[in-house]
Amino acid sequence: MTIPIRVATCSSLPEVDVDARPLAEAFVRAGVEAELLAWDDPRVAWESRVPLVIRSTWNYAQQPDAFLAWVDRVAATAPVWNPAAIVRGNLRKRYLLELAARGVATVPTTLVERGETVDLARCSGGGRFVIKPEVGAGSWMTRAFASDRDPAAVPFLAEVTARGAALVQPYVASVEAYGERSLVWIDGELSHAIRKAPRFSGDAENITGPFPIADDERALAEAALAPIAADLLYARVDLARSAAGEPMIMELELVEPSLFFARQPGSADRYVAGLLRRVR
Repeated sequence: MTIPIRVATCSSLPEVDVDARPLAEAFVRAGVEAELLAWDDPRVAWESRVPLVIRSTWNYAQQPDAFLAWVDRVAATAPVWNPAAIVRGNLRKRYLLELAARGVATVPTTLVERGETVDLARCSGGGRFVIKPEVGAGSWMTRAFASDRDPAAVPFLAEVTARGAALVQPYVASVEAYGERSLVWIDGELSHAIRKAPRFSGDAENITGPFPIADDERALAEAALAPIAADLLYARVDLARSAAGEPMIMELELVEPSLFFARQPGSADRYVAGLLRRVR
């Protein structure tokens, strides 16, 4: 007996989904009839009761309100993973401020609301810094600046905040050598970690690994996910190390992250098994 599952993507992928093939193969092995559908395709009847998993909806940053309305529409009649409440809480990166308030180590972050400005010298600490949109995916509208004296910084911040809120963060130098470490969580536990090279608007993704998960990185990732761990099918915790060598959360990806199944044998099968337990 085949089990139907809907898998959400988007009408035009901005880049290749590296998880697509290993996940499709895992679905076949598990007897799952997976239908790939674009969330932004108006022809799809989303009122179906078929369970849905969000995978590669990578254009949502350009229309976040429409995306959240779609999530709520689907969740009204069918199970969705990750659940709608998780998606809604994670879509806007101001969750970093909430993590910090909870005592979870994060990259220092200044939130600049839509239409507002900020003293970049104060936010950057006088060094290199990054400006990114509060809602973003795949490095869209993300740029690094050498200092607050860069004449392009203020106009770029204004460009971002004309669309929505922005984040200003000091540049974390460890991403160039040690790299940004992405810890993948599947069905209740951390599975594997990969290294990502620095990436800004227009850059291709460059990953290596898998790598062993360091004890302090594991502890930080588990602390960040603890309040919602029971509700997650999947997650990715992106970390970097401070100048003192301590891990910090860069982003907590709970909506549509790449999970790099091909880098860890068996991880796609565990993802599908976890999904099927929830469906049944």
